Amino acid sequence: MNDHTVPQLPPRSQCTGCAACAEGCPKNAIHMLPDREGFLYPTVTDACIQCGHCTHICPVLRQREAHPEPAVFAAWNPDNAVRQNSTCGGVFSLLADYVLEGGGVVFGAGMDAQLRVRHEAVKRKEDLPRIRGAKPVQSDVTGIYQQVRRELDRGRPVLFSGTPCQVDGLYHYLGEHPEKLLTCDVLCRGVCSPGVWAKLVQSMAYIKRKQPVAVQFCGKLPGQRERRFQVRFDDGTTFDSPLSKSEFGRGFFGNLFLRPACHTCPYASVDRPGDLSLGAFYGLPKDAYPQEQRSGVSLLLVNTPHGAHVFDTLPLKRELRPLSEAVLRCLRPPALPAGPQPLSGGPASLRQQEARRKARQKIRKALSFRWY
Repeated sequence: MNDHTVPQLPPRSQCTGCAACAEGCPKNAIHMLPDREGFLYPTVTDACIQCGHCTHICPVLRQREAHPEPAVFAAWNPDNAVRQNSTCGGVFSLLADYVLEGGGVVFGAGMDAQLRVRHEAVKRKEDLPRIRGAKPVQSDVTGIYQQVRRELDRGRPVLFSGTPCQVDGLYHYLGEHPEKLLTCDVLCRGVCSPGVWAKLVQSMAYIKRKQPVAVQFCGKLPGQRERRFQVRFDDGTTFDSPLSKSEFGRGFFGNLFLRPACHTCPYASVDRPGDLSLGAFYGLPKDAYPQEQRSGVSLLLVNTPHGAHVFDTLPLKRELRPLSEAVLRCLRPPALPAGPQPLSGGPASLRQQEARRKARQKIRKALSFRWY
């Protein structure tokens, strides 16, 4: 396709990979294809009829409406067993149970047999562990928005959990806020490269001479606040390390292999697209519920009247907290990886390009790292 016929889409530095354009294209003329880091970007094919629908529904190209400030809660699940197997306070499980008990469907990020992170649908409580727990790698949502629409058309309640850009992408794809749709955006700190993660899985299999079959990125040990990187292999053996000391964790917390758009994330604020926002409450004072913090406490933002209605029905343990705690600790975009500073007085764009160039060098090194 000639350049002058390509529809207007955001530059790669701003594209979040939400896939609304590809999912909504009436001619299936847009494919989400991976770059060398594994991040998916839209590619327009010759089937494009230049209808402009992709431009119309792209969240990056649309002005976001301002919302009232959310209510902020520290929350946790009273079921200690569920909470132990959750990243934080086990609140997502209660949300999912609420929808499943109403005959609904829950969509969230899971892992396939090759440990690739993909969104999937869950219709039974016993399958809920597949999508429970944080997964910092960017999830593939190919086909998911269309599945959500089909379930809503059948009159079934739907819970969709994802990054804020995915939630916003879903709403733009649907073109409305259906009454039976409940959304929960995660308070992420950016999404990691699927390519780096695939290389790490290969490295684990090569070094250990056995295949990894299950991973918890943010596992727990009873009574400990520190999150752990835990792997189970096909022979039943396990690997367990503090997340911050694992190869993946060091790169993640160093912002070495995040999607470029994450560094200027427009959702890193209290103006959220989901009915609810959920994440780890790292901003709590140490003397606030110390025992509960050891087991995990979730930060829960109630953003809409629909979210408030569901929140009021959940059997949660909850405490109202000041909005400043959420802003201070949990709602900041990740910084660019540290690198040599260019000459003073240069344009901000040049400084960003230089920092990203250094980051890419670190990523290339990460793509061939050792795992142990």
